Amino acid sequence: MSQVSRYLEPELVEHLNHMQLSARSVVQGGTIGQHRSPVKGASVEFRQHRFYVPGDEPRRLDWRVLGRTDRPYVKEYDEETNLRSVLMLDASGSMGYRGDFGSKFDYAAKLLASFAYLMLGQSESVGITVCGHENDDWLAPHAGPTQLSRVVDALERAGPAGATGLPRAMHDVAERLERRGLVIILSDLFAGADQLRSGLAHLRHERHEVVAVRILDRHELDFPFRNWTRFKGLEGERGRLMEPALMRRAYKENFDRHRKAMEAGCLALGVELLEFVTDRAILEALRRFMMRR
Repeated sequence: MSQVSRYLEPELVEHLNHMQLSARSVVQGGTIGQHRSPVKGASVEFRQHRFYVPGDEPRRLDWRVLGRTDRPYVKEYDEETNLRSVLMLDASGSMGYRGDFGSKFDYAAKLLASFAYLMLGQSESVGITVCGHENDDWLAPHAGPTQLSRVVDALERAGPAGATGLPRAMHDVAERLERRGLVIILSDLFAGADQLRSGLAHLRHERHEVVAVRILDRHELDFPFRNWTRFKGLEGERGRLMEPALMRRAYKENFDRHRKAMEAGCLALGVELLEFVTDRAILEALRRFMMRR
């Protein structure tokens, strides 16, 4: 199996070719694409005339109107620009959890590759960051067919390990992106709600559109364990042999409390929050995502 087909199976690609991913909010960019920018300048779609004021560039004068009316007017346009996006992949140890299906990390990586394929196919600029414990693998946003190979190469180098670096990485991306765009976060969001909210708030402060895609395993929702089980920490915590019945209630209460905190935080910040479980087919998850968009 080739590197690309590991993340983008031929049947999936066939369906992706009939989908389109767009940003909801206005974006800023520098090239002609499929998204409208608020920047006024010489581009493809006329907006309005306005009277010339000192400082306007003479080349923007409408010489035909000037010749007919002897009044100087300049032309303003809506720029049609490319969407600049960053796809953030959480590479913390908890993303390596594997229940009855593949790991959360592998599932998130396939979703990321699908998003990249869609946007690059629409001539958009796509970048990714794989969020490690201390360092991130950063691929700056670019358009063009070769960018997909770079994305796949970055995924091939990545693997889940260590404590989460997602909150720090969100602050880093907010500083790196020079123009506002779309940021899609793929993570189980297993970090302090206050830390995550701070990172999301920074991205929103910079006027980026943010979508948080939470990836969970069915075990994390249902806690199906019945017999004595050794629970091993995936982010450096010490393993413990425990009776599941004694911890089920406390686990579910903590999980639900964190989930509600994330839902409230995202709602307050204007961040779209979606939750996918790894027992759902990738194509089904993508269709749900597109319907929400």
